[in-house]
Amino acid sequence: MDSEQHIIASWKANALNWIKVIEENGIESRRLATNIAIIDAVCKFSPLVVLDIGCGEGWLAKELRERGIAIMGVDVIPELVAKAQQKAVGNFWVASYEDIAAGKIIFPRPADVIVINFALIAKDSTEKLLPALPQLLAPGGKLVIQTLHPHHRWEINDYITGWKEGSWDGLGDKFTQPYKWYFRTQEDWLELLARTGFGNIKITEVFHPYTVKPLSVIFECGI
Repeated sequence: MDSEQHIIASWKANALNWIKVIEENGIESRRLATNIAIIDAVCKFSPLVVLDIGCGEGWLAKELRERGIAIMGVDVIPELVAKAQQKAVGNFWVASYEDIAAGKIIFPRPADVIVINFALIAKDSTEKLLPALPQLLAPGGKLVIQTLHPHHRWEINDYITGWKEGSWDGLGDKFTQPYKWYFRTQEDWLELLARTGFGNIKITEVFHPYTVKPLSVIFECGI
């Protein structure tokens, strides 16, 4: 099993554990900072339609739907999509990033914003997905990505693009099958986005409100 297959296998094995953690608001960084950061980043564009790629169990879809935004969501894990469908009225599909890139999902309308929240953690599938996204956006549409702050790797002297060991530390002992994930430096993120058709990139950094530790970075991109 290669690293990308292992990521999917791990999420399938831990889907119900993840749903429980999210519904209990059990991740401090999300609770204190990154959830509202991605909501604000999407809503400032006043979108009518949002496509949530890697939508997971649907917490973000629910928040956006409650703000009057029409939702389309995609995830590769069936259990997570089923929960998302319970949380938010919208169109949802079980599909991989490769499926999206290959045009296997026919979305009923273009999106004003495509949001990908902490869901670009592999290499090849990410590099296949991103070039397919401009054609899914309405004129003037935006891509909004939140990912782990690249500079956190400075703390362990490992600021180099490549596969890194991951863990489920802090989420309880029921989580199994930790996986490797693909880290990109901020410079490599910007190069990748430019190479796959995006420009006018704005970067917003998200910090822990008490420790001021960098938590995430949000890329807002136009085409």
